[in-house]
Amino acid sequence: KVYVDAFLIDRCEVTNAEYRRFVAETGHPPPPGWSGNEFPEDEGNHPVTGVSWYDARQYAEWAGKRLPTEEEWEKAARGTDGRLYPWGNEFEAGKANTLESGSRGPVATGAHEQGASPYGCLDMAGNALEWTLTESQGDDGESYRVLKGGCWYFPGTNTRSEKRFKDYPTSRLRSNGFRCCRDAD
Repeated sequence: KVYVDAFLIDRCEVTNAEYRRFVAETGHPPPPGWSGNEFPEDEGNHPVTGVSWYDARQYAEWAGKRLPTEEEWEKAARGTDGRLYPWGNEFEAGKANTLESGSRGPVATGAHEQGASPYGCLDMAGNALEWTLTESQGDDGESYRVLKGGCWYFPGTNTRSEKRFKDYPTSRLRSNGFRCCRDAD
């Protein structure tokens, strides 16, 4: 068992529209795939992707929040009963944007409300991998950051809540997004 202090986590991943405000107000570089400071048309409510761990952390600080730890993220996804997926113990296509859904990228945040976690969080399986605050040392001695939740091109079995992925904190893969949290007051 792992204990985490009380925290509040965003219901959805940070969207392109939310991230654009950060870019406009701070001069932070936009993600790859944007044209200047503009995200692709009709994708304002899609999760921002192509952001590094450093980008995500800077956004969170700007928003007065932080990235969740791996343990916090899992608690928000699994609830207190330790379920495998946010909605239960069996994968169900249609409750998440995964390989089985046939999308060719992230979809609008909250599009799979039937896949909500016990705490009402959406898209915690599939859509975009989510950066966490947690560091992980690789077998090669390199320092990585943990991502959770899987993404749109992962099969459903790879989007189980306990699955752990890692990447270089400088990576800006199109699969990598994030959500924020903060300590409960």
